[in-house]
Amino acid sequence: MSTMYEMIMDLPLFKGVGKDQVSLFLEKTNVGFSNYNDGDTVIALGEEATMVKFVISGSVKIIHSLASCPIMIEEYCDPGRVLGADRLFGMTTGYPFWVKAVGKTSIMEFSKEQYVNLLHSDRIYMLNFFNYLSLRAQRPIEAICDYGDGGIRSRLSLLIGIMTSPGSNKIYIKASDEALSRYCSTDEGTLARWKRDMEDSGVVECTPLGIRILSRAEFL
Repeated sequence: MSTMYEMIMDLPLFKGVGKDQVSLFLEKTNVGFSNYNDGDTVIALGEEATMVKFVISGSVKIIHSLASCPIMIEEYCDPGRVLGADRLFGMTTGYPFWVKAVGKTSIMEFSKEQYVNLLHSDRIYMLNFFNYLSLRAQRPIEAICDYGDGGIRSRLSLLIGIMTSPGSNKIYIKASDEALSRYCSTDEGTLARWKRDMEDSGVVECTPLGIRILSRAEFL
């Protein structure tokens, strides 16, 4: 079983730090741990991002909703996931999604102010944060460049590519055929044929609630 030090050193914003640095971090930072049961709300949509949060054990479901269309994208994330650190600064600091616990889940968190102090303490923390922000800043541009042909798969790939992370282990697009066909600018018959073809190819699994993406990388 991993020690607390090893667990923290594996987190994406702590990559490359040593045990001495982690020891200093724990000594100087008021780190909190919160436990949740299955279905509990970890983060509410629109909640102000004032804490840096990490999934330490268990897993979470992140729910993205489209305001203009009744479509939801759900991604399931395992330990190590950072939750909304890109919302700590900038013009919009409210979380753009819901986060729900899946099973018993533990979250580690500390304040934005303490994180700023941490960034100033060692360049490696700052480089990790820059890489984290850059990945999210570049993702929309790459998605638009890659998936601009207007087809069903391109339209849905835009959603998956922009809203979800490569490390997510399960991804669902939850919507009615009516909502999906309207979003994809097609008719329900064409959508139904596309879904059958994609399911036959083993890329997706279709359910009455929507579409499960079996492999994010393969779908994209």
